[in-house]
Amino acid sequence: MPSSSESSAASDHDATTDDEVQSAVREDLKTMSFEEILQLKEQLGAKVYKEAVLGNKSVKRKQPKPKAELKRLNKNRPREVSAKRQVPFLGAELRAERKKETEIRDPRFDERSGTYDTDTFKQNYKFVTTIRDKEVEQLKKRLDAVKDDEEKLKIKHTIQRLINKNVEDKRWHIKQNILKEERKEIQKAHDEGRQPHYVTKQERRAKELVAQFEQLKDTGKLNKHLEKRRKKNAAKDRKRISIE
Repeated sequence: MPSSSESSAASDHDATTDDEVQSAVREDLKTMSFEEILQLKEQLGAKVYKEAVLGNKSVKRKQPKPKAELKRLNKNRPREVSAKRQVPFLGAELRAERKKETEIRDPRFDERSGTYDTDTFKQNYKFVTTIRDKEVEQLKKRLDAVKDDEEKLKIKHTIQRLINKNVEDKRWHIKQNILKEERKEIQKAHDEGRQPHYVTKQERRAKELVAQFEQLKDTGKLNKHLEKRRKKNAAKDRKRISIE
């Protein structure tokens, strides 16, 4: 019967032999390409491949300890809580406040971002109108080269959307200029000691339409705009007559 010293020596010999085999395998793998290594792994299987490279030493994963059920002597008594679990330093209210501080905030609706000023925003991003005009020109060139009808329809919708945004911005600037003129007239009347004339909504709307027509006339789009309005009003009249 072999002694303990002989068995330990045999185990040491086996360990050294395994180490020599692993080192030899690693040296062979160094000379192989990555593709050849993947093919070898597929042929041998992942488990055999790992044993050949890493050896038979399997790392034992720590099994999670089963949670001890905290019993209570009576159903009306409170359940015992383990004292090993560390109590948080901060109270529940302070923890909630600290959690809120790390939450992602939207600067558009946060008071810390300042007050939103439409006039300042429009003036700072006025250059976007020029960018949209350039995009419209590029899309028009692309529209001529595209053959697919569905793609053409998408490009047309994009062009119209960009044009509508620019028209909306121009109307806003026209309206702001009219309001500035009104404020100047009111201030001038106060300085001269006269009773200022406060413009009504109807008068302001008439001024906006006049400014809009002047702009369309300068750009040569007045006739097209009037034709579109005429068709729109005719459609409304037909709809009203059909209902009556």
